[in-house]
Amino acid sequence: MLMDKETTARPDERDVLGISRLGLAVGSGERATPLLAGVTVRVGRGETVGLVGESGSGKSLTARTALGMLPPGARATGRVTVSGVDVLAAGRRTLRDLRRTRVSMIFQDPRASINPVRRIGDYLTEGLRARGVPARAAAGQALDLLDRVGIRDPRAAVRRYPHQFSGGMLQRVVIAGALSTEPELLLADEPTTALDVTTQAEVVGLLRNLQRDHGTGMLFVTHDLDLAAAVCDRVYVMYAGRIVEEAPGASLFAAPAHPYTKALLEASPSVHGDKAAIKAIAGRPRSLAESPSGCSFRDRCPLAGDDCAERVPAHRPHGASATACLRPEQVMP
Repeated sequence: MLMDKETTARPDERDVLGISRLGLAVGSGERATPLLAGVTVRVGRGETVGLVGESGSGKSLTARTALGMLPPGARATGRVTVSGVDVLAAGRRTLRDLRRTRVSMIFQDPRASINPVRRIGDYLTEGLRARGVPARAAAGQALDLLDRVGIRDPRAAVRRYPHQFSGGMLQRVVIAGALSTEPELLLADEPTTALDVTTQAEVVGLLRNLQRDHGTGMLFVTHDLDLAAAVCDRVYVMYAGRIVEEAPGASLFAAPAHPYTKALLEASPSVHGDKAAIKAIAGRPRSLAESPSGCSFRDRCPLAGDDCAERVPAHRPHGASATACLRPEQVMP
């Protein structure tokens, strides 16, 4: 069975996010460019799920589908649900209500997420006012949100502009905005990319505490494997627009079952002081459109054989993982 027709476990109706066999392409006919194929991702209530992989693998694109944010002219197949709402079939009004009340997103670059000519207070109260919260109450909630995310002197902060904040502080403001609606689902797209290690740890701790307090499900998109291991209950590994492995966080990093997962781990420096040679992954990352036939990773994989070119491997269980590999038993020595 081809991977495009069957992937990892199908989303449960109780999941706050259920992406099932999602395919995405732009253009039509012979000019159609595939972006995603057979992607299945689920996030339970109160669960933190990681989505990891190299740049260009489709992580951010997958996360944005939960908001109905598809590329212009894109055609989607499969199913995407947020708290039972069919996102791909929803109209503009339904999507607008979904974004205001049930799902929020923290984008990679906080400075690109906020209008630079509007004050922080306007940014935080806009969503609250759209939900019908009176102006005075919205202003009070904005101050409370800034205090909760660790912004000193919230009353002064709401009068400032984005350029008057450091990257770390502005990311806290963006988190406050994302949490203003008390969402059931939080999409965190590389929320710590441009931050120093100390600020990164503070932001991650903040997200986890607020998530625990509200029971929010979180999809945590990152290229930092150590961070994913520390934060996530389960992790999906993505390559060339496909999910190639899924496993509980601890199991994935202790015993990877896909050559790509192992290669990512070997290419990542350890933050635990372990002395190990960093090994570069041969070749370059592929998009789905330019990936070879069969397994997309086979042109970079030391375990690849002729059979890897025949078809896209179906996911199958190996240890604690579900992996799209024909030779998972050879991945770990």
